Amino acid sequence: MSYDTPLGAQGQQLTNLPLRQQLSRGFRDMGSRSYSSAKNFGIIGAMFAGTECCIESYRAKSDWKNGVTAGCITGGTLGAKAGPQAAAVGCVGFAAFSAAIDAFMRRQTD
Repeated sequence: MSYDTPLGAQGQQLTNLPLRQQLSRGFRDMGSRSYSSAKNFGIIGAMFAGTECCIESYRAKSDWKNGVTAGCITGGTLGAKAGPQAAAVGCVGFAAFSAAIDAFMRRQTD
């Protein structure tokens, strides 16, 4: 069920159904989409954390470069299916986001 169309999976109008059935279908669809999003987020998180851990073990240092490099590798890997330009944009985007989060987490608190 998409929220931009009033038609259900069988092509019937959702607005013609009783409220209880509309809510039931909406919550069921929301649950399946939430599970899918959570699974994808978990995969990306595990990929980033594993890569960062390997880089940190190899370099034997704990600094911002580990997260930026792991972000670049993760973003590039995720964008690789769409081509080299998407891989480069994914690399830069994930690396920049990782650098921003790392800078925020490592800042000195007064």
